[in-house]
Amino acid sequence: MTGKDTILSTSMELFYRNGYTNTGVAEILKSCNLSKPSLYHHFGSKTGLGFAYLEVMQKELFSRIQTWVQKRNSLQEYLDKWLQHIKRSIKQGTFYGCPFASFSYQLSQKDMQIFSPKMQQIMQDWLDILTSFIKKLQVNGLVRHDCTAKDIAFDMLSIYQGNVTLWKLTQSKTPIQAMERQFQNLNQKVSIIL
Repeated sequence: MTGKDTILSTSMELFYRNGYTNTGVAEILKSCNLSKPSLYHHFGSKTGLGFAYLEVMQKELFSRIQTWVQKRNSLQEYLDKWLQHIKRSIKQGTFYGCPFASFSYQLSQKDMQIFSPKMQQIMQDWLDILTSFIKKLQVNGLVRHDCTAKDIAFDMLSIYQGNVTLWKLTQSKTPIQAMERQFQNLNQKVSIIL
């Protein structure tokens, strides 16, 4: 693994687990056993490393989502897979919330201005993937046509973000159970049961 890969891999773990603001350059470099010039050579700054983190997390998450939507034949199947992944990750101790929301929660106002356009683009891309999936389900007669695909996608993402945030605050099962219930309610509201 190259120095760049080591720095990025270590940063991804630390940023996701501890947050961008709470992770210092010294901590990253100590974990990598590399020097400061190495980080600046590869990423220019901690901000550059933050953008690299967001890019990799987006690629990984969207790859997983694309696989899920390609293999799922109904909205309920997709929502069940999403919940199964979250529950398994919590049980394994590898889930720290939405990587993008966690990243942005602690940002200073100055950093928020820097990262906000990227975060908005990620959220829009995420909504676009979910919207395309809902439209496919509508074409296949599995989701009502009088429901807007984009609104359903937004509701899915809102249910996820809200409950994952509550889970992160409380470390309680209750928000995950609420997410499951809200996903089921959304599915019942918009799906055509054959």
